[in-house]
Amino acid sequence: MRYLVDGEKTLTAKEALRLLPTNRFRSVDTPLVDFGFTKARFWLWTEVENASNAPGTWNLVLGNPLVDTLDVYLVPEGGEPVEILSHSFDEPFSARKTAYRNFVATFRLGPHERAGLLIAYSSKAATQQLTYIESPDYFFAQVDQEDMHNFLVLGLLLGMTLVSVIYLTALRSKAALFYGVYICAAALYLFQTDGYAFQFLWPSWPMWNNMAVVPIGAAWAGAGLLFARSFIDAPKNHPLLNRLFVAGVIASAAMFLSSFWLFEAAWFKFIALALAVFSTSLYVAAGVVAFRRGQPGGRFFLAGALIVVAPILFGLVSYAWPGQFSQDLIGHGARYALMLEGTAFALAIFANILGLRRERNDAMRSEIAETREKLAAIEALQEAKHKHERAVQLAERRRDQLATTAHDIQQPLASLRMALRQIENLAGADSKKITGSLAYLDQLIDRNLKETRPPATHDGQGEMDGHHESYGEVATRANDTENFPVSVVLENVARMFEAEAREKGLGFRTIPSSHRVGADPIALMRIVSNLVSNAVKYTGTGSVLLGCRRNGDRVRIEVHDTGAGMSPDEVDRVLRPYQKGETGGTGLGLAVVARLAREQGFAFDVISTPGRGSAFSVSVPRGTADTGCNRHQE
Repeated sequence: MRYLVDGEKTLTAKEALRLLPTNRFRSVDTPLVDFGFTKARFWLWTEVENASNAPGTWNLVLGNPLVDTLDVYLVPEGGEPVEILSHSFDEPFSARKTAYRNFVATFRLGPHERAGLLIAYSSKAATQQLTYIESPDYFFAQVDQEDMHNFLVLGLLLGMTLVSVIYLTALRSKAALFYGVYICAAALYLFQTDGYAFQFLWPSWPMWNNMAVVPIGAAWAGAGLLFARSFIDAPKNHPLLNRLFVAGVIASAAMFLSSFWLFEAAWFKFIALALAVFSTSLYVAAGVVAFRRGQPGGRFFLAGALIVVAPILFGLVSYAWPGQFSQDLIGHGARYALMLEGTAFALAIFANILGLRRERNDAMRSEIAETREKLAAIEALQEAKHKHERAVQLAERRRDQLATTAHDIQQPLASLRMALRQIENLAGADSKKITGSLAYLDQLIDRNLKETRPPATHDGQGEMDGHHESYGEVATRANDTENFPVSVVLENVARMFEAEAREKGLGFRTIPSSHRVGADPIALMRIVSNLVSNAVKYTGTGSVLLGCRRNGDRVRIEVHDTGAGMSPDEVDRVLRPYQKGETGGTGLGLAVVARLAREQGFAFDVISTPGRGSAFSVSVPRGTADTGCNRHQE
């Protein structure tokens, strides 16, 4: 390979060929074709020969994807130059005949034909030009292999970075975001220098592609400085180093913006290299500081900083001594170095988070140990308070049980008294004795009810609505549901209160029913007897009616009276325990009914009109083999 420097970019292909015999064309005396940073155009000349007995086709592959202009000519022996490839800096990627990240010129030679290849190119970025001559089959096999390799490495790098950023951000790491931007900028830089960015990211932006390497590199440097600054918390721990980091970030931002106008200047490229050296030095300095300070993850960060130094130093050496090191090999090394560096930095952040959490956990354990002694006294006080509350609740529960029991005893006792009065032939002495005993029981029950009545509460409700277990809950805890005729309850309740009603001059009527219900018979008996007892007790004139109706899948037992009736406010009040209506009473009857109905899953309802009487109903689930009410009830 020989070359000619065309500083003014004025020579044509024919003029360059006429200069071949002169000393203007010099031999390339370095291992690689590389002329450093310069605006000049270079002409390259080499000769090829088809040594086979058959014609053949070959591809000339030019390994610099960032050239501004490129022209390739095939020069047959004794013939005129034939242009086989032409490229200008403003052409989109679609203008290429072969969709490949580098430039490809295809030529054909006959059997044993000799020809010359004349290449003219210029570049604002780098002038290293690797050349390969390959058969088409070998070329496409190499393209598939290197694409698979490069994309696999970059894909693993970006995937690992994405996972690390998401995980570390979830752990509330401040450095995770800068780490992700830093690795992505580095990957984009390699993507651009390899020519993939022009092929896949901005194929229609050739002007940007020609100068994108500098602003992308500036963004890479700035993100790295922000990451290192955040990792060691330089504003807090290292003020001097923090000022250097801030200066580097400002310089990176200035280079990013000014690159759009100063990219073509050679001195600007050397400033970009100086910024790379400065940024790399700060990475290493941050790693050393973190390691010496014993910061968790400092060793990993230092290792990552040293890893990133290697490809950057090789790149700087290749620019300082053109033609000695292959940029393609440096790019391959940079990919692996970037993967190792990304892994090391991710481990550094993770170790740092674990270290900070350990410190925080130690501090929390110390605080917990200090507060345990204080909590011991508080816990003892709370335990005493809980025991007192349990004792109060137990006393209230027993009081409610006694009150409810006394109230329920009153009803059969009253019925018993009425039955005994009807025994006409009872001896006088025995009658007085029984009457005195019943009177004594009445006094005892009344006194029990008065003594167990709780004081007025702030909300006007009795203690039976408290959080402790009531007598109704105890009585119905087993919830012994049976399937039985509702007439059992109706007839027994009627027998209990018919005599009392007649004695008061009231009409008492029970409508027979053939319904069956599924309920706890004791609980249902208590509910209905309480309702009938209240109706008989508080009805001055008129009658009391006891019966039932079928309502869908339930049986509604109803008690109607012609008493004084109640207003809605009075109904609401008497449903609360120990709250009396206008007619007096213990304040327990309807409250017990409401509670029992709620605990048994019955629907309890009251309809009352002042001056016209009241209707009480409780809806109970229907039992099996229920044939319905008789015709009289319907």
